[in-house]
Amino acid sequence: MIDASEALARLRHELSHPPFHAVLRPEPVSVDPASGTVVIRLPYQPVFGRAAGSPEVHGGVVAALIDLAGHAAVSVQIGRMAPTIDLRIDYLRPAPAQDLFATARVVKLGRAVSRVDIDVHDAAGKVAAMGRGSFSSLSTNAEEP
Repeated sequence: MIDASEALARLRHELSHPPFHAVLRPEPVSVDPASGTVVIRLPYQPVFGRAAGSPEVHGGVVAALIDLAGHAAVSVQIGRMAPTIDLRIDYLRPAPAQDLFATARVVKLGRAVSRVDIDVHDAAGKVAAMGRGSFSSLSTNAEEP
């Protein structure tokens, strides 16, 4: 199994490639390959607001964070990209206009499909949204970073 520092370096590299991530600027905080858990920080940007000057982050930004954190958790386990198959999100409260964190944990690592639970919370640990995603574990022929 890959060690945590190597997994974190690989995840940093992987998250730097998609053009959409250049807008979001997600930052891997921690990786625990043994438990299948990753933590991703999304640095707040005013463009993430629901409206100009809003004290809340737009739900689409929260959804993107949930998606990329789920992908990251599976990717660390399988060593390659893990495209999203299905994603469900429960918004529990408005996400505050500040840095957000996503904690993603692989619940089931399958040969074809893996399942991940993801919580989005602020620095104080208040959960704003919960997600559950299914991600492809199958190898593809697509070029991967």
